[in-house]
Amino acid sequence: MKTGIGQFNGLALSPFPFLWTSEIEVMSRSARNVLYHFAVFVSIVANTQCSSVHSKMSKMNPTAKEISHLGKKHIVQMAKTLIMENSGEKVPDSYDARVFANDSSVIVLFDLPIHFAAKNTAFYYGATVDVISKTFGYTPIINTGAQIDAFKHFPFYEPFKQDMKTIEFVLGGTTSFRKHRELLNARNEGITIIETDTFYTVQVLSQSLSSQYNVDKRTGIASEHRHRHIKTESLSERGYVEIIK
Repeated sequence: MKTGIGQFNGLALSPFPFLWTSEIEVMSRSARNVLYHFAVFVSIVANTQCSSVHSKMSKMNPTAKEISHLGKKHIVQMAKTLIMENSGEKVPDSYDARVFANDSSVIVLFDLPIHFAAKNTAFYYGATVDVISKTFGYTPIINTGAQIDAFKHFPFYEPFKQDMKTIEFVLGGTTSFRKHRELLNARNEGITIIETDTFYTVQVLSQSLSSQYNVDKRTGIASEHRHRHIKTESLSERGYVEIIK
């Protein structure tokens, strides 16, 4: 069941569920942190009256414990299949995947640490799925002049070579796209870059701080720096355990 664009189980995953061009100043999207910090999950409870019935029900509706024992690789593939069935869109292999579980949920988060939204584009930049409850959340950025249906499904973004060059320019020009990605992963941060006619809006999001500034498209000079502290709660702090193997 698709619960809504930028939503999971009926609740917004972030204060900014999707972006219109006119809303660039308040855009904040790193699904790595956004999905990680704001997901709300549905529990499944199965009641049985005898062991034979329980065995059949277990096969039909596997428990979180049973799925967790399958291992990360298998669970990630399950999640990709569910997203394909739900949205018709394939999660690229280049996306990072993290798996978290508790007694009633197994959550898979897909994201890239760097989001680049060129003018006149609309893509998904992340997704989350609870493989137990079959609940989905998607992370679109809609950077178009005219409004489009925000509740349709979009393809998942993958950076082109020109996008990588633009990202390197915006972030200073001395560090490669690959290195930027490695550094962001190590710090558990995310960056979103939105193209406008004359500048790029850049937002850096961590678990405790949101920073935003503009970069001139011609000179590369950054200006209008803004920072605000944010309070988030990780899945680990909510009692979830990350499955890493």
